[in-house]
Amino acid sequence: MRLAGLFLLAALLLPGRDDPRFEITDARGRKPNGVSIEPGVADADGWFSLTLLKTKGEPVIVWPFDSAAKLPDGPGPIPVIAIQRGDEKVLSNPRVVAAIATPVVLGLITMEEAARRTGFEAASLSKALSGLPAAADSFAKGVGLLASNQPADAAEALALALKERQRQLTRVPSEIYSLALLDGEALGRANKFDAAAVAFLTALNQRPSDELAHKRRASALIHAGKPDAATR
Repeated sequence: MRLAGLFLLAALLLPGRDDPRFEITDARGRKPNGVSIEPGVADADGWFSLTLLKTKGEPVIVWPFDSAAKLPDGPGPIPVIAIQRGDEKVLSNPRVVAAIATPVVLGLITMEEAARRTGFEAASLSKALSGLPAAADSFAKGVGLLASNQPADAAEALALALKERQRQLTRVPSEIYSLALLDGEALGRANKFDAAAVAFLTALNQRPSDELAHKRRASALIHAGKPDAATR
């Protein structure tokens, strides 16, 4: 009876499957003090917005790039990068620079907008971005190559980063979705439109109602000479 009671207590103390856990890191790759996240209401695809709660200083979520996530397919946490605006440590962390630059290379915002949001001069952020092609991390390297107009090499690095996330024991939709979008963007710029459409489909499999992935996939299929497939 005592053992059964302990199991019951442990079950009550553990977070529910519907309660997301977050692994929040800052510009130094450490857990920031005084920063927590509140998830919003999930949409039809199971995705919810991320809002900073009980914050200290001026933190900004830079990853996921659109501040949205979905429950992982296992017990692991959802990676989130929350930096303090203007923290100079950001500029020496390739992964964080790549996270900030993701919506820029996807063509969603300008470098100036990204800089204003994160508290940097656009020139400083651009300089940090220019060093990413030499990064050891495949995600950072791919974003840097894409920004420097080397899409074929970028696609190779980003495909590797995507596979790394797809092969994890606990797969995180916000990671796979973001990397699939980036890989599709690189492939499209390299004129590999069929492969780009496949990458965007990978993003859609994670987020079926996503307008961005739908539009990018349709555009890739049209450029591949398959306009009929673009409407499906």
